[in-house]
Amino acid sequence: MLPKQFDYYAPKSLSEALDLLSKKDDAKLLAGGQSLIPMMKLRLATPGTIIDISRIPDIRGINRKGDSVYIGSMERISEIASDKEVSLLLPALCDAASCIADTQVRDMGTIGGNIANADPSNDMPVVVLAYGAKLNVFSKSGSRNESSDSFFTGPYSTKVNSDEILASVEFNVKKARHGSAYSRVDRQVGDYALAACAAYLELDDNGRLSTVRIAASGCSDRAIRLEESEAVMLGKAPSKKLIKSASEKAYSSSKVEDSYYANAETKRRALSHVVEDALLMAVKRIR
Repeated sequence: MLPKQFDYYAPKSLSEALDLLSKKDDAKLLAGGQSLIPMMKLRLATPGTIIDISRIPDIRGINRKGDSVYIGSMERISEIASDKEVSLLLPALCDAASCIADTQVRDMGTIGGNIANADPSNDMPVVVLAYGAKLNVFSKSGSRNESSDSFFTGPYSTKVNSDEILASVEFNVKKARHGSAYSRVDRQVGDYALAACAAYLELDDNGRLSTVRIAASGCSDRAIRLEESEAVMLGKAPSKKLIKSASEKAYSSSKVEDSYYANAETKRRALSHVVEDALLMAVKRIR
């Protein structure tokens, strides 16, 4: 099936895109098109206007500024996966970018599109939540930073309003001893994850965990933090036994339900596995 007829615009600047967005009530933003285009072909989405923001230079690139790394929302997933600085400073992000779908999707898909789409099974929401990233949102009236902790409001729903654009993602790269990792269990090769987990850990001078952030998908209608598992580890020295306890807490506290893809027990076991796997790797990477 072909999409319903629509008007197409390709603004060359962020200000031009925001101006168009404020004037077109029926507009949808096009980033990499990996989610929107299939929906349009099925006529599950029928926007009258498409604003293609993929070519705007203002919202592309990977830049280090002081203790932060800024990634433009239109940065391609494949570019993030192959970036040496991302691999060094944000290894969980590199992990996730490397395992999304297939090469074609990674070459077209963008970090901003993956986040803003807020599919409960998407990879990037889990990672930004684990890192405690800030989401830089722009509108004609100005800009603001949204915390990843409150950014995702439900399935396919975020704090970005219809007249706003997610412009970049800010990751703090502290000098404290830290490690991070991402793990997922796929439904099948190239498909969405059945369960996924990103973990970010910091050690204090006594070798105890001063920061524990564990985020997951596959256990809610959005990416969420596993606060009960975090509490198991906080303030303690990392060990395999401690990590096992955290993964068991993820299993016992999850409120998953049967779905088309798997029953609740399978989902709980998958969640426990990815939590343990991500935490083990994050500890190994602490430096």
